[in-house]
Formats: sequence, C-alpha cells, structure tokens
Amino acid sequence: MDVKFVGNVIDEKQEKDEKYLVFSFFELRVKHNLTEDEISKFLELSKNRLENSNYKVYFTGQSYTYLGQTKKVKDNELMIAIKE
Repeated sequence: MDVKFVGNVIDEKQEKDEKYLVFSFFELRVKHNLTEDEISKFLELSKNRLENSNYKVYFTGQSYTYLGQTKKVKDNELMIAIKE
C-alpha cells in the first residue's frame, strides 16, 4: 500500500460521486485486503490528500451535515469526505 494506491482508490470514488466519498471497513479490509496498520496509514494519507483538495473529512462516530441533514459516520464506515 503506497501513495499511488491511495490516489487510485480516491480517484475511483470521485468518478462515482465527486462531492460525497465514503470509505467503508469492508471495502478497505476485505476488498483491498489491507491490514489494520495499512488501513491506519491509508486513512492518514487520504485525509491529507482530501483536505488539500477542499474536502471536510469525518471519521467513525463523528457528526456531519450534508444536504441540510445532520448525520453520523456509521460504525462500518471508516471515513467520509465531503467537498466544500
């Protein structure tokens, strides 16, 4: 797992919906077969890249507002990024 991998995963998500990105536990742990340490590194690198691209980043348990609704990042979601 490297910076290129992180970029590819983010780019893939942005192609589907540029404004609202969801990174789930299942996706990272099962689909991409990342270890717990790799997931931590992925989230750190993703957070930096997304914040530099004007996204607000939220992690499991945090509340956020999207389209006028207040929501909470679910237990099975590791990170949500919303374009400002």
